[in-house]
Amino acid sequence: MTGAPPPSAAPRRGDTPEQWLLSLVPRPALAGVIAWRAAETLGLLTLLVGLALALAAVVGLAAAAAPAWPVLLGIAVAGALLRALGLYCGERAGARLSSDLIIRLRERLLAQAVTPQWQLQQTADPAALTLRLTRELETLEPYYRRYLPALGVALLQPLLILVLVLPLDWLAGLVLLGTAPLIPLFMVLIGMGSARLAEEQQSRLARMGAMFLDRLRGLQTLRLFRRTNSAVQDISRAAEAWRHATMRVLRVAFLSSAVLEFFAAVAIATVAIYIGLALLGFFTLGPAPEMTLAAGLVILILAPEYFAPLRRLAQHYHDRAAALAAVPALRDMAPAPGGAPGDDRHARPAAIPARRPAQRWSAPPAVRLERVTLRWPGARRPVVQHLSLTLAQGEWVALTGPSGCGKSTLAAALLGWLPVETGQIWIDDQALDAFAPEALAANLGWLGQQPQLLNAALRTNLAPSGEADASAIAALVEHCGLAGVVAALPAGLDTRLGEDGAGLSGGEAQRVALARALHRAPRVLVLDEPTASLDADHERALLERLGALRGAATIIMLTHSETAAAAADRRIELPMLERRAP
Repeated sequence: MTGAPPPSAAPRRGDTPEQWLLSLVPRPALAGVIAWRAAETLGLLTLLVGLALALAAVVGLAAAAAPAWPVLLGIAVAGALLRALGLYCGERAGARLSSDLIIRLRERLLAQAVTPQWQLQQTADPAALTLRLTRELETLEPYYRRYLPALGVALLQPLLILVLVLPLDWLAGLVLLGTAPLIPLFMVLIGMGSARLAEEQQSRLARMGAMFLDRLRGLQTLRLFRRTNSAVQDISRAAEAWRHATMRVLRVAFLSSAVLEFFAAVAIATVAIYIGLALLGFFTLGPAPEMTLAAGLVILILAPEYFAPLRRLAQHYHDRAAALAAVPALRDMAPAPGGAPGDDRHARPAAIPARRPAQRWSAPPAVRLERVTLRWPGARRPVVQHLSLTLAQGEWVALTGPSGCGKSTLAAALLGWLPVETGQIWIDDQALDAFAPEALAANLGWLGQQPQLLNAALRTNLAPSGEADASAIAALVEHCGLAGVVAALPAGLDTRLGEDGAGLSGGEAQRVALARALHRAPRVLVLDEPTASLDADHERALLERLGALRGAATIIMLTHSETAAAAADRRIELPMLERRAP
């Protein structure tokens, strides 16, 4: 795969949809596409002018000038070759530009979709997310491949034709110049309606995808209650509504093409009638009496090509409308390089940065919270307010409190997934938000109350990065009490687990998740209800393994369990904020 060079400017959330789309384009690659399109235009004009002059030399000029037609025909052939080369290379460059850009943007969005920061705050259902990464993202490809090159040619080709026509006959040039603005005017008027219809079409498609996924997930329940036929009818009605929305978009597109073709045909016919009357001597206004056969043929052949790029631009104008309709969802999902996800103050990256090896901290750090206030995006009230804590190096602290006091919210903030609204979290003497994501990933470990295991081999679940060798994995298995589990599996460490750890019990899955959290020897280990799904024996075994980490890692455990809290070095009760009625 050919990598596109990085764009010259990073897109910002505050940009208009059009500006956001243009900010993604690599400027050198776009300049190359436009250069080839310009060569194609020059070749076309050379071909047409050469053919017109050669024809005039054969049928209309004096016999002494007739031998010039082979030279003129050779010029036309050279123009045809230049046009073919520009068309071929321009198409290839445009296809490469659009495909590389879509691939790179999809990589960025996929990388963002799997980050905990985005997953904690995203509200889109999986069906909408799938549509964003597939259909909505693909709607950008025609914008870059067809619309932008057509826009460049529509600006260049009519200007060059006017430069050729005006010296030959300024009246014919004024006719072309006066009719040209009608096409962009109708493009804008009709494009405003098509953009609204395209947004409606995208919205209907997203709702249809969500409905289909919802019915698919509840298929067993629908069968039990004998409601499958009703579900099929619901999906059929949604599909029919989307079909009608699609046909409305196409109807507007065809209507716009018909209107533009009409005005172009009228303008070309006007020029042709003027040239014919001038050559016959029936029209004597302005430069008409001096009209020659060569000038008339050149103008007559160039007139259709004056409107051709404008007609092509009109045909691709709905590509622009579809791309603009897809921008809001894609822009909201695109990653920001700094600050809170969704923070408008930060520019968006041009591409996924290469992973850099992060430096390991030499010792477990002290963790300090200074008047920290945490609020979920869109929430009216904070979950944690003005919280101050201090954890010593290598200390195991249990944070307890009633449900809703903000334990899981605090865990997300300690891992760098949720930005702090006010206050600061310190790792030793450095603010948490000052660390690079790679440094936090290399030094922080995480174990949630419902571990998510991969549909992959047990070895991959223990060390997803693939960095641990066989001896390190063996030590990890032994330390976390998984030796018996591995021995009982048919293929040992190479046994493929099912979805969400199918094939393991709840306690075994929890131990695998703990081993995964420990495989990089984290300096800070954050545990959110690690014993919630364990019986007393497995809870005791897990706490013993955590106890073995004393001094090697700073452990922050958020729990309701009295047994787990008693095993820690220190217990801190989190306060419950008072909930007032709005």
